[in-house]
Amino acid sequence: MEQGGAAPPAAQEKGGEEEDDFGYRLFPDRNKKPQSFLVRSLFTFHNRCQLMLRMTLDTNPYAQLLLEAMKQSGCTVFNDRHFSCEDCDGCVSGGFDSATSQIVLCQNNIRHQSHMNRVVTHELIHAFDHCRAHVDWFKNVKHLACSEIRAANLSGDCTLMNEITRFKFGLKGHHQ
Repeated sequence: MEQGGAAPPAAQEKGGEEEDDFGYRLFPDRNKKPQSFLVRSLFTFHNRCQLMLRMTLDTNPYAQLLLEAMKQSGCTVFNDRHFSCEDCDGCVSGGFDSATSQIVLCQNNIRHQSHMNRVVTHELIHAFDHCRAHVDWFKNVKHLACSEIRAANLSGDCTLMNEITRFKFGLKGHHQ
């Protein structure tokens, strides 16, 4: 993740209409100044997020495999630099910010360790693709689709239990 990505296109206004912001509106804390350690430590969401992240990185074999693969590819990940626990829109659990090579974890939406494990694994797959394959996230929809399919399949997003929690009980169409 040490390799830098191009800065994301910002939402710009053209004739009063806003262009696509590439989903950055879902992560409102991305452009805010970082809060002091004292302020962050008073909020339990942030503490819980940090503890669950630490547990995932220390015990999850998929996360450890991906971190080692990234290191072997020349993209060493530093926990305090490449992971950020932030408040997000209610519909997302995490994201990969290619401009900063940072994985954003939605501290207000991740409530269980198993969910944290899946989100970290999913976003590490995007980070690995960014490192190894130099994905063009904003201009090549095939790159984006390929990375999303890999992340969904390899992170556990498509397991039977996750499908059941989404009230998907049929035997067909789960990977769609």
